Amino acid sequence: MKEPKHYIVVDDDKTNNLICEFTIKSFNSQAVINLFLEPEEALMFIKEDYSKEAVDFPTILFLDVNMPVMSGWEFLDIFQEFKEHIKNQFQIFILTSSIEDFSNEAKLYPFVSGFLSKPLKKDKLKELVEGLTEVNKTKSRSY
Repeated sequence: MKEPKHYIVVDDDKTNNLICEFTIKSFNSQAVINLFLEPEEALMFIKEDYSKEAVDFPTILFLDVNMPVMSGWEFLDIFQEFKEHIKNQFQIFILTSSIEDFSNEAKLYPFVSGFLSKPLKKDKLKELVEGLTEVNKTKSRSY
């Protein structure tokens, strides 16, 4: 099974970022993980590092929604303006400790793949990676 190699975590909480990093590394010790406390820095990184086309498997991006300077929703507003070849390189999951219902927001951001509760758990990560792997296999067969 081919697994994603690249992960980005955008959360203003250092502890949550460390938990995500530990969970991802325990799932895939070869993973490349970029942690961002500030969403603006993550957007700059994505715009610069993902401007080249063609990836063999998308980067998984975990995004917090409740951040002080720029919310996750504002992050997504900017992200959706990126060129298609950049957006196509990502699978985005909202990672939140909130018990809010995000169904209205989910309609506004159809490119968000799902919502997960904090902290990120290894079994949830395994489940979503297996789902993405199946989707990727289906896409590659249809070409």
